[in-house]
Amino acid sequence: MTRRPRQRGFTLTGMMVGMVLGLLASVLAITTFQVVRQAYANVADSVMMAERGHRALGIVAQLVRQAGWIPGRASLTPGHPAPTAPLEGHDDCGQPAVDLSAPCGTRGRHQSDALRLRFSGSSSGDATTRPDGTMTDCGGHALAATAQPVDGVPTSHHAAMNLLYIGLGSDGVPQLLCRYPRRQGRQMQAVTYTSGTLVRGVEAMQLRYGVDRDGDGEADTYLRARDIRAQGDAGWHRVRTVQIALVIRGDRATGQTTRPEPLTLLPALTHGDADEDLSFPPATRHAVRRRVFTTTFRLRNPSPCLETLC
Repeated sequence: MTRRPRQRGFTLTGMMVGMVLGLLASVLAITTFQVVRQAYANVADSVMMAERGHRALGIVAQLVRQAGWIPGRASLTPGHPAPTAPLEGHDDCGQPAVDLSAPCGTRGRHQSDALRLRFSGSSSGDATTRPDGTMTDCGGHALAATAQPVDGVPTSHHAAMNLLYIGLGSDGVPQLLCRYPRRQGRQMQAVTYTSGTLVRGVEAMQLRYGVDRDGDGEADTYLRARDIRAQGDAGWHRVRTVQIALVIRGDRATGQTTRPEPLTLLPALTHGDADEDLSFPPATRHAVRRRVFTTTFRLRNPSPCLETLC
């Protein structure tokens, strides 16, 4: 009696079920990978925006706190010019000149403001035009106690000026820019300036200034640059604090197609409110994330011209 050979292998039904289960497992794995990848990209974009915002605020904070500083031996030198205001601003300014008293070249990106800050550095020994490396400007260059004299150019009270504003990079990305004096060797050129990028992705900057009206050293009210400018040069000598709002833009699109809601910037004032100070309505690239960073800085070296004659 012969035995029938045992059949080995899979039935068609079993093979089809296995293929379906395999496809389901593959789809689940790919979907999980895509979800994790998307979540990671979203977190990375949020972290990058936070890093940019804190870095931008840190840079502005350092410059505002340095504004007005000048070594005593430089300011007390016979014939040294009278003090000038530590800072000045310009509303809605995109291509500011070094002299902010002149009209701005073009309107600001999203009506962003510009800020000019004056301060001196530090020098060792008798060579006050050679920096000792303890203080820097917004370009990262060491700043001396006094600027190198230039024939035919009046000496300024402070050694340098830094100018903050919002502009576009070569790739079209908005960024926080700074204009600062050029260097020739280690010597600072007080009459020629260059610009450099500080932080990418800064889409707008709005500024207000806390003004001391009664001479007690505290900010009594907040005004825009145009309101202070209307008071003449004396108005900037009364500034004690700077209120700032920055709009930081991410790099990654979220897939949103509808126009996002306007972002809240600075609190409303009791008079003369302007829309660009209060809110930021995204006009382009609606799908990218945006965050607002706001704070207030106090001047460490305010103008002495309220207590003494200047």
